[in-house]
Amino acid sequence: MYCMRLNLKTDHYLARLCNASNSTTPEITKNINSFLPKLLQATTQFGYSATSIGHDQSQVFGLAQCRADISTDDCSACIQEAIKEIRSFCTEKVDARVWYDYCFIRYNTENFIGKLDTNYGSYYWNVENVTNPKTFNQGLGSLMDKINAVAGASVQCTGDLSELSCRQCLAIAVGKFPAQCENSKGCRVLYSSCYVRYELYPFNLPLDKKAAPKSSSMTNYRSVVAKF
Repeated sequence: MYCMRLNLKTDHYLARLCNASNSTTPEITKNINSFLPKLLQATTQFGYSATSIGHDQSQVFGLAQCRADISTDDCSACIQEAIKEIRSFCTEKVDARVWYDYCFIRYNTENFIGKLDTNYGSYYWNVENVTNPKTFNQGLGSLMDKINAVAGASVQCTGDLSELSCRQCLAIAVGKFPAQCENSKGCRVLYSSCYVRYELYPFNLPLDKKAAPKSSSMTNYRSVVAKF
């Protein structure tokens, strides 16, 4: 487990993972470089894409997804940035993932598509606490109950998951709130299969900047990336 501060740049990644245990080969690298442009094209068009290329031990599986509330152009820009980042920091490995505010991308030689994955998590919390924790937590509990019942704008699962797996992922993510974000004004939990977020200010697009208080500044946030 390690800690880091959230970068202020909107085009900077939130978290990234490069599994050092699995090294690539020239054929795997060729396959990765071949399917990433296809992943970009399909994700830009549909907001989500999962695909594979190659055969046997050289087969590579990839997935990319954008936040549901962003435009096609913003989706394309985010995925392009994610591809550049993932290829620059994880050039010699086959299990790579990178999370941005607006998109997520990953690839691996193991077939992860359709499988619930909460092994790695990234947690962001606002260091400012609410003034009335009891009332706040009651309201947050009610909100989380609704989120577990129906996935709204503040939650999203990757498109490869079944409805049951999506609900399981969201339940696991919500379950981290008490330990990771107790009494915090804002929190988000990012997994490879889903994310959940709450804030005391509007964050879904189109964004009303006038409605965002000072506590929305990303300098107020801290983060932890952990494997469970």
